[in-house]
Amino acid sequence: MAYGKIFKVSEFNEFVNSYLVQVGEVIVEGEISQISVSQNQWLFITIKDKESSVEVFGTVRKISGYDLLEQGMLVHVYGTPGLYKRSGRFSIRAEQIVPAGEGALRLAFEKLKLKLEKEGLFDLQRKRPLPTFPERIGLITAKNSRAYSDFVKCLKERMGGLKIYFYPVNVQGENSVGSILNAFNYFNSNAENFDVLVLARGGGSLEELQSFNDERVARAIFSSKVPIICGVGHEEDVSIADLVSDMRASTPSNAAELIVKDRGEIIKEINFSIRIIEDHLREFIRDRNHAIFKNVNMLRNAISREISSLHGIISKFNTSFALFTREVVSFSQQVYTAKKQLAKNVDLWIMQQKTSLSSLTRLMENLNPYRVLERGFSITLAKNGSVLKSIANVKKGEPIITTLFSGKINSQVLDVKSN
Repeated sequence: MAYGKIFKVSEFNEFVNSYLVQVGEVIVEGEISQISVSQNQWLFITIKDKESSVEVFGTVRKISGYDLLEQGMLVHVYGTPGLYKRSGRFSIRAEQIVPAGEGALRLAFEKLKLKLEKEGLFDLQRKRPLPTFPERIGLITAKNSRAYSDFVKCLKERMGGLKIYFYPVNVQGENSVGSILNAFNYFNSNAENFDVLVLARGGGSLEELQSFNDERVARAIFSSKVPIICGVGHEEDVSIADLVSDMRASTPSNAAELIVKDRGEIIKEINFSIRIIEDHLREFIRDRNHAIFKNVNMLRNAISREISSLHGIISKFNTSFALFTREVVSFSQQVYTAKKQLAKNVDLWIMQQKTSLSSLTRLMENLNPYRVLERGFSITLAKNGSVLKSIANVKKGEPIITTLFSGKINSQVLDVKSN
């Protein structure tokens, strides 16, 4: 036997590993016999069939839905085979692990459903209503699929003038989840340009619908800025995406029916609304007319009462005015008579006052001290200017002033003698 190169152990492990890397990605089906998570970061799984087992290694961050996996579950592992250089241990580095088979898929579905329901992703209170008349519709489904043609056909039959922005995706298979997530990222980065998003695909088995039961898709729907209607599968098919979306449609065609109303239905609703508005207007006009007539009659009666009251007031005024006129005439006559009597009395009083004034004038003239002085009398004043009425008010040697009719004499008292 001829042998080639002699490898060191590390070189051999590295050589085998490089060869395995060239194999590329593989998909391995097996039943989980062991599963553990280390440091909440590293995922270690052993899968087996009836004859063999293989180790699977992955990171919690990369393996979506790892917490739904459990021992005894049949899974498909998407990954790359490799040999660990230090220990020579063979394993599969997993990129994705999904349940396989109806039983495993159903179990994973129920576990994810319970988990998301507890988190409130299905709550009706958070679901947004779809716009009544959307104009810009984002469509996420497979290219050239029956879902696409059914949706577009139904939409155009019901309403024209709508803009459909189509983003083609893979609806099943290994890359389907990433494809759908990219579509949501695109539409949400331009959310202001869209009124509603439609996630659709035709019917299929639980395995074929697995992308719509993926936790990452569910959370993308939950965090969407644009309202989402989900039309996946047939009437009996219910996916996690259906439960999280703002509205569920039984089929892609039903999604179109729920988004826009039929032209004929809208016309019927408009005509019905017009009839209701006309009836309300007629009733309103009738009620307003009745109220106007009632108010006019009330106003007419009130005016009549006011006019009647005013006539009574005018009549009373005329009577009072006539009486007042007679009283004014009578009072004028009284005033005239009183005026004549007053004039007469004033003349008499003036004559009396003139007579009294003449008497007082004569009396004052007689009492005028200069008249007395003219008759030969005199007035003697003490040194302080007071009139001397008694010798007791003057002393010998004091100056005195004697006032005569023709002038004054300044003198000095030589002697004071009583009578």
